[in-house]
Amino acid sequence: MPELGLATIDTSVQQTNRWLGAIMADMDTHDKQFAFQALRSVLTTLRDRLPMDLAANLGAQLPLLVRGVYYDGYVPAETPTKYRRATDWNAAVVSAGDNLEGEDVERASRAVFGLLKWELDDGIVAKVSEALPEDVRAVIAQ
Repeated sequence: MPELGLATIDTSVQQTNRWLGAIMADMDTHDKQFAFQALRSVLTTLRDRLPMDLAANLGAQLPLLVRGVYYDGYVPAETPTKYRRATDWNAAVVSAGDNLEGEDVERASRAVFGLLKWELDDGIVAKVSEALPEDVRAVIAQ
């Protein structure tokens, strides 16, 4: 494929499409917009639940375009949000998204966390997981 412009942006577009493809496969859908909403909803919910330094460390590991989605609307002074139950996690994911509901919420959480485990450094993923309440970790466990 010919270069579209800047190599950094071209690479990030390819990485982002690969990530969306993995989420689509994991969620058994062909709807890229749905996969994007799942990625955005789970990542922003996660970002808002983490302490600021850990949220920044996670953000630094993300592909450039995904990082922009991750930081869109971020208000560090309002974080971390405090909740302990999976129902609160699920409600936050629904609130962050446009079209997630019911079983899709937990499937999206598992798909995104599975992707992070596959794509990112094991150390950062372990720290992120440890920062979440046990009830939420049970939702995202694969």
